[in-house]
Amino acid sequence: MRLTRQQSMTRAYEFAQVRRLGTSIAGRLLVLSAVPLDDMQNASKFGIICTKKVGCAVMRNRLKRRVRELLRSHGDEFAFGFHLVCILRWRAATAPFEEMEKDLQKTSVRLLKALRKQSIATTESLSPA
Repeated sequence: MRLTRQQSMTRAYEFAQVRRLGTSIAGRLLVLSAVPLDDMQNASKFGIICTKKVGCAVMRNRLKRRVRELLRSHGDEFAFGFHLVCILRWRAATAPFEEMEKDLQKTSVRLLKALRKQSIATTESLSPA
């Protein structure tokens, strides 16, 4: 999977909507938030948040490049039907690439489970009794 410009979140309201309406799962190095789209055939959009607490601009940009690469290689389950925001924690600045990779995989599995559980709960609440 390759991240194109159309798959990148650029507007603040897109980030805010995912953070407000979505499901969040925290890992040791990052926090993933996702909201499912109404049409699961639409291409997903991805956003990366890296605050100044993490480090200087060089460090923040390096971490964002790492996360983009991880999403390219491991983001196939999020390729369609989601808006996903990845928030980097301060521990990510000193973590090696392999540790970030493991944390992203582990957190994304937990996030997908939570999203499935949430979708099952909403379909059950909408079905007539």
